[in-house]
Amino acid sequence: MFETSLAQRGITWPLTALITAATLGLLGPLVFDLEQGLPLSLQSLLVCWLPLMFGWRGGVAGVLAYLALGTFGLPVFAHYRSGVEVLSGPTGGYLMGMPVAALVLGAMVTDLPDETKDRERYLRVGFGMILGHAVILAMGIPWQMKFSPELDIPALLNRLYKPVLIKSTLGLLLTVLALRATASRA
Repeated sequence: MFETSLAQRGITWPLTALITAATLGLLGPLVFDLEQGLPLSLQSLLVCWLPLMFGWRGGVAGVLAYLALGTFGLPVFAHYRSGVEVLSGPTGGYLMGMPVAALVLGAMVTDLPDETKDRERYLRVGFGMILGHAVILAMGIPWQMKFSPELDIPALLNRLYKPVLIKSTLGLLLTVLALRATASRA
């Protein structure tokens, strides 16, 4: 969404990848409990939102760097967890789905013309946030089933749809704020 305008200012994808990895590392571990212990993780919110803002290069590279930091022991995953055991454990599929989601979402906004109307940008972000979470779930649930074959998928999806909708709404709100803050003043 901002990839072209950032590049015009000399901010290239390696820098946006660094910003993505740093933001994920700082905010990704935070999890807020909603009703009845329902977790709201900033990790997947940011994994979906940042590539929509920075494009696929910065998004994918930043998410891969974030996963590498967590794998090598920095407590950057949800609930301040880290290590290879997190990637190889029940939640590993969700983590492995994150760079795929970043690629899909970043590609949705790459080379978006500057004259694109805000409404179209908002629709892309709204759809993208939901699509990104769907990609992460599509990769994470089968992996989790290897550890819990009795996993009740309809119950899991019923439990997860609220956080996905909340995170998608937050991503859209962040986009509105970012676009408004960066709009040229006449």
